[in-house]
Parts: sequence; structure tokens; C-alpha cells
Amino acid sequence: MIANFPDMIAGSLNLSEPWYVEGAEFSPEKKEVHIYVNVREGAEFACPSCGGATVRNGYEPTERVWRHGDCLFYPSFVHCKRPRVRCPHCGTKQISAPFERKNSRFTLLFEGYAMLILADMPRAKAAEILRCNEKSLSAILSYWVNEAVSRQDLKGLVRLAVDETSRLRGHDYVTVFVDADRRRVIDVEQGREKNVISTFAEKLEKHGGSKEAVCAVTSDMSKSYLPGIAENFPNALSVIDKFHVKQILTNALDMVRKEEQKSSEAKQALFQGRRLFMIPRGRMSEQQVAKLDSLSKRYPKTGKANSIVAALDDFYACYTVEEARNAFDSLYSWMRRCRLQPMKDAATTLRNHKEKILAYFYHRITNAVCEGINSMIQAAKRKARGFNTYEGFASMIYLVAGKLQLAVPNPF
Repeated sequence: MIANFPDMIAGSLNLSEPWYVEGAEFSPEKKEVHIYVNVREGAEFACPSCGGATVRNGYEPTERVWRHGDCLFYPSFVHCKRPRVRCPHCGTKQISAPFERKNSRFTLLFEGYAMLILADMPRAKAAEILRCNEKSLSAILSYWVNEAVSRQDLKGLVRLAVDETSRLRGHDYVTVFVDADRRRVIDVEQGREKNVISTFAEKLEKHGGSKEAVCAVTSDMSKSYLPGIAENFPNALSVIDKFHVKQILTNALDMVRKEEQKSSEAKQALFQGRRLFMIPRGRMSEQQVAKLDSLSKRYPKTGKANSIVAALDDFYACYTVEEARNAFDSLYSWMRRCRLQPMKDAATTLRNHKEKILAYFYHRITNAVCEGINSMIQAAKRKARGFNTYEGFASMIYLVAGKLQLAVPNPF
């Protein structure tokens, strides 16, 4: 028998005088541990509203029960009838227990452990391990994430990345705002319309930031994002994300490949090798490079389109803005003269956004400002399975990629 078992339990519940552990018992039938907490009879409490002197006014009429962390792998439950006080200014008030959060039937330590579990696995699996329902876990996650988000200090934000990601199949999107220097998600908004930029700009001001202080914002070529950035961040240089620029060219390459495939007698080889054209040459093995060169010679139109895509990588390797401007003009001229209509159409798109594409060479920021940030968001998407709402998905993104300072106690 552990002689100081009550002290151990009291420590896990953050109890101090006049609160104490009155007793604990194990229920063999239910396989549960039940802990009973009480408060000294003569204890005095300040008014929870105004902090003034009060007089004791009995206890709440019904004993409350909170789920606590497991004890020797058995679910534990804390029982307590909390005291009430009467304040001459505020009336009768309920005193909260040291281990509880308002309107929650879980102890703070349990919620801290739940947050650690939720950060690493889907809700259904977390509910199975913690032996509680998924709805309760969703409420715990939302509360602590929203509380941390409300305390964010966005003072000093000067460079911003804006990107969209799908929440569900189809066209259900959220817009993610990332601090490009601190490398963390700072806001998640539902949808991808122009108004999400305005909503974020308002939040930025409320959290100590300044719209005028933002000097660069990177995004895709969305007709919603670009006007919103121009309107809400007047001093910011708008930067077209280089990965979206490359996506335009790779899509054009794929169209060329499909057209040549239709007219070719040897369709199968080009179809089977289509994925090779999407891999950056620097990441290929020697065997892949040899196979790609063979396909490029056998299918000249697709090979030419692939050379244009490779030239875009050379463009982004430029050191100065002037060097990049010359490289852009050369690339654009080549695309217009290549006699490949998808590439000519892509060239027009690039020309229409030329200055915003070249703006990359002033700040060199992209939507992948932190290695793994996009994979972290995709991990959040997988973990958010079971969180069937936008709020649940947003909370999971904040949890895994927001670097939040959670106020919930760490159980370890």
C-alpha cells in the first residue's frame, strides 16, 4: 500500500489547502477508480467575481464528477461538492475546484494529456485510447486551441504566405495564413474568397499587428487573393508563389504529352513514363534520367515542353532581379515561339503576372516557407478525420502547425 497515495492524487489535481483528498476507492465491478475531494469546513474564499470578502453559503446541491487521468490503467473519476459563498456585492457565487475548467467534466490534467494524444492521431483513435467519446475530445481541442489563438501576439509580422487547402473532396476549401519568418500558421479562414483576406487583416490589427507593416505577401494567382492583398496590405509587395508558377507549366506539359500521345503509334510508352516528366531533374536517379532522355527523343513535342519546364528551374536559380528579368524574357520568348499551344497559353499567363513573379527575387518567400509546413497541414487533414466541421479541421491545423502556447497543463 502506498502510504502517501492521497498526496500523490492531490498533486495530480493541483490541490492545496483548504482542498484535500478525503478518500479513494476501486470499484471491481466497473473497474474504475473513484477519488473524493472535499474542502475544510472553516475555509474562507474570496468572491470569484470581484475578489471581495465573502461568507460561506453551504455547498452546491449535487455532487459533480470529473474524469481524471487513468490510475494504473483504470479510468479515474473525481467526486466533489464544491462550496458556495455569498458576496455582499455579487450575491451567491459558486467556487471552482483547482482541477477543473468551467463547463468541462474533465480535469485539467486529463485535458492536457488529451491534447498531446490528439496532436499525433485521428480523433477516433484518440477516443479509443482515452476511453471517452469523440464529441468530448472535439470540445477539448476547440477550447484550448481557440484560447491559445485568442492570445496570439502578431506584433512584428512583416512577411506573409497565403495558401488554400481542401478540407473535403470537391470544392470545400480553407485559406491558411502563415508567418513567413516565424514559420507558423497564424490564421485559418473558411473558403477562399476575397473577403478572407479582409477578415485576416482585421484579426491582425486586433492582435497587435499592422497592415501597413506587412512588406510582402506570397500567394497563388487567385483572382480572389490578389485583389484582396492589394486592398488590405497597401505597402506589401505581392509575390506569386513559385510552386504555383511551376504548376502552370507542368499542367501545360501534361496537355502537350496527352496530345502527342493521341497522335503517336506508340502510346503506351509515353503513358507509362508520364510521371517522369513531373519529377525535378535534380531528384532523379541516373536510371530515371536516362529513361527521360530516351522518351524526350522519341516524343519530341513532349521533350521540348519538358525542356521549357526545366528552364523555369534555371530562372528561379537566378541571383539578382535583373538577371531574373532577362531569364524571364528569354523563357517567355521561347514559350511563344515553341509551336506548342498549351505552352503558348501558359506564356500569356506568366506575362500577365510578370512583376509579381519577379517579386520573388526581392523577398524569396514561397508558400512552403517552412520545410514540412504543407506536409504538416496534410497530416492535420488526416488527423481531422472524424472532425466533420471546418472548426475541427482548423483547430487541428493550428495544433500541428501553429506553434501555439497552450495554457493547458502538461501531464509530463
